[in-house]
Amino acid sequence: MIKKCSRFFVPSLFLLFLCSTPLSKTLYAQTADTPWPMFRHDLQHTGRSPYASIQKPVLKWVFQTQGAVTSSPALGEDGTIYFGSKDKKLYAITREGKQKWAFETQGEVESSPAIRKDGTILFGSWDGYLYALNPDGSLLWKYKSEGGIISSPAIAPDGTVYVGSWDKRLHAITQEGHVKWTQKTADHIASSPAVAPDGMIYFGSGDYYLFAMKPEGKALWSFGTRYLLDASPLIAPNGNIYIGSEDARFYVLRPDGHAEWIFDTQYDIDSSAAIDSEGCVYFGSGDNSIYAFTPGGKLKWSFETGASIHSSPAITADSTIYVGSRDKKVYAFSSDGSLQWTFETGDAIEASPAIDADGTLYIGSNDGKLYAIGDASMATEKARP
Repeated sequence: MIKKCSRFFVPSLFLLFLCSTPLSKTLYAQTADTPWPMFRHDLQHTGRSPYASIQKPVLKWVFQTQGAVTSSPALGEDGTIYFGSKDKKLYAITREGKQKWAFETQGEVESSPAIRKDGTILFGSWDGYLYALNPDGSLLWKYKSEGGIISSPAIAPDGTVYVGSWDKRLHAITQEGHVKWTQKTADHIASSPAVAPDGMIYFGSGDYYLFAMKPEGKALWSFGTRYLLDASPLIAPNGNIYIGSEDARFYVLRPDGHAEWIFDTQYDIDSSAAIDSEGCVYFGSGDNSIYAFTPGGKLKWSFETGASIHSSPAITADSTIYVGSRDKKVYAFSSDGSLQWTFETGDAIEASPAIDADGTLYIGSNDGKLYAIGDASMATEKARP
């Protein structure tokens, strides 16, 4: 004899299924928990790694593409390194520098990828599409904008993907690749959106404005500068927003959109800022210098490299600052501004560095190569019997 189920059991199970399934889908649509899962490391664009620095740099390997590498790498949960090239491809390579696969688009890939918890790789191309790829390199979906996408996507906690386009819009896209809303601006958007803990979205535009958007798609405020805002904003723990402009000014805004302080450099700023655990802020400028400021806006130090700095700094757990320059070099500074080391590539560096769990630094160069820079002292330790 088959017993009937309790009339309370099936509905309860059904309700549990209804409640748990969307939550599970959302969980796996969030940013992956890896050493460097997206442009600038995290949604607030801190550029800060929880891992230690390299003391004695040594080249581990190089990977050659057929175009300049201005896209910055992102790391998958299995250690795969993803990055784009101006040869129109997104590459997936192992930690040993071997190619796993390459996905070809119809435009140059300058957008830096973002990785979801489910392994999906999201990136834009100059062909106007935002692509979502499976971990094996197959296409999951693609979303069409009306202009090239060099902005790097941000994956919000609810799974929404935010990305700017040359079509003069910020696009909010569902985790399945459908439009939620768009915000029109008066010019292109190269800036990569940053997302605050309260869900606010901040991004710069070629129309000279920094925008603050609510997650439902309502513009809360905008702040006007004097020229292009192609850099990406940084959100500090106190909610202040840091961004450089091509008007040669670095702006620090409060969450209400009013300026906290402004600093003038000698040339345009395309480098996005990074912040260390003490609240000190670092960014590069077209005047060839990297600048360091205290949390209160006092200049700590500056260092002049041999050419303009478009690369955005990355900071280690022990407060070493890495940044690339168009003089072909990667620079490593201590928090007091002393130069620790340099590493030279074959051409100008415009890409930003990514840091792996063992401290390995990955950075692209206009010579078409991705460089993996490790620590010679660690290699020596591993070689000992």
